[in-house]
Amino acid sequence: MPRPGARAEREIATFTEEMRAALGEELVCLVLHGSAAGDEWVAGRSDLNTALVVPCVTLAVLERLAPLVARWRERGFALPVVMDYEYLRRARDTFPMELDDISRQHRLLAGTDLFANLTLDPKALRRECEREARGKLLRLRALFLDTGRTPAAIEQLMVESVKSFLVVLRHLVHLRHADGGHGYGAVLAAGEGIVGPLPTMRKLLAFRAGDARLSPAALRAAFGAYLAEVERIVEGVDALDA
Repeated sequence: MPRPGARAEREIATFTEEMRAALGEELVCLVLHGSAAGDEWVAGRSDLNTALVVPCVTLAVLERLAPLVARWRERGFALPVVMDYEYLRRARDTFPMELDDISRQHRLLAGTDLFANLTLDPKALRRECEREARGKLLRLRALFLDTGRTPAAIEQLMVESVKSFLVVLRHLVHLRHADGGHGYGAVLAAGEGIVGPLPTMRKLLAFRAGDARLSPAALRAAFGAYLAEVERIVEGVDALDA
């Protein structure tokens, strides 16, 4: 399955060394997470996502990181998630989805792996999952009203949003204790067992990977089908026990 190539791996190694040099002993943990830590990396499209933990996030720490981050942003690295011990301890009931995603799929680059054995409250996960699902659905509708006047804009809206709904679906699958991996393909297959067929999302995922094309003439109808699939995911989350 697709993973970062040799060039990306060299950049990850260099990024890690620069982080070590910038933070020294204050770099408690640095991980790579997301598609680059799994098997659905898409060269030229996927970002390199990192998270780091320091004892305390101070202005001095942020100022040391700022020039390094700006330089690496130009080379395909997303903004890092910067946390300290206190945030990691207290954010588990507020942002459990994000922490769960990092915990389930990450690779340790430096320091001690603080994400390996995170304990998260399923009730907190369910609450954030519904909030995210409903909020993203409202945003999808609003963005269509704002930009959906041309086939190209509709295509871009679907392609750029599908990952966020697959993340929601991933957590729905986990909360239902259904069999399914972390990658988008596995999540889609497991999610279809809960909410029914998701053919438009499947096409969008294949398009993102360069394995399919979208017909411009059919994009408006495809968006209608996509919207219906998203609404079924929201309904699936809503049906979870509170």
